[in-house]
Amino acid sequence: MSTNPIEQQTEAERWANEMGEKWNTYRDRFEGMIGPVGDALLDAAHLAPGERVIDVGCGAGVTSLEIARRIGPSGSVVGLDISPTLVATATSRAKKAGLTNARFILGDASKADLGETFDCLFSRFGIMFFQDPYAAFAHMHGFVKPGGRTMFSCWGPQPDNPWVVEIMGIVSRYAELPPPVPRAPGPFAFGEQDYMRDILVKAGFKDVSFASWKGGQYIGGPGSDAKSALQFLSEALFVGDTLKDLPEETRAKAEAELEDVLRSHETPGGVQMQGMAWLVGATA
Repeated sequence: MSTNPIEQQTEAERWANEMGEKWNTYRDRFEGMIGPVGDALLDAAHLAPGERVIDVGCGAGVTSLEIARRIGPSGSVVGLDISPTLVATATSRAKKAGLTNARFILGDASKADLGETFDCLFSRFGIMFFQDPYAAFAHMHGFVKPGGRTMFSCWGPQPDNPWVVEIMGIVSRYAELPPPVPRAPGPFAFGEQDYMRDILVKAGFKDVSFASWKGGQYIGGPGSDAKSALQFLSEALFVGDTLKDLPEETRAKAEAELEDVLRSHETPGGVQMQGMAWLVGATA
């Protein structure tokens, strides 16, 4: 059994600490990369002026601020995140944007007592990290008023995400990767529709629907090239941690191969690789 305290942390603890800090450092590049999914999710949510919305796992607040614009001054949005750094950044962004109908709360969505209900629970990739997703969604059901709705995105099955498959395929030739644990907290926890539907139904939601988003996303954000995309993968995602303990020569070979693959995906807009996500809807 590992005695490494970082490995023993839960996903929630990691996001409250080092992952939240990392996201904040690279927030523009993360947001640029997953922006197309967020835009599709915002459109699918059909937000209306005057609605009250909670944005779960709001990160640095970019989706919350767009929600605030769409619902107008008669509506309100609460961004909820477990990272103190991200909540502070989101609050600062709202102030700079002059959006007084957006506020941000520090808390764990699986436990937080908000004392209010909302027309819509929204989340862009903020709901895949719960240690006990059944209990978490049962708790979050209480965030939504009767007849209200939820709309969130999660990554589809890993094999349907070439941007991950290609990168991990190279990394695995140089470093030993732990075998994937189905349904474990993490980016691909909810790849299975039946599993996600079961969680939602047992939490009290109904009319569960799935739409698939498929498209290109820029690794490291728009304007990336092979070198900057590799830097992003190494510093902001798992690649750097996986390769860091390899002999220098081996690591250099792995990085060179990764850069070659990224270069093969260079476009005028950036390094574009294909991804797939679920856009999940349900009513309370």
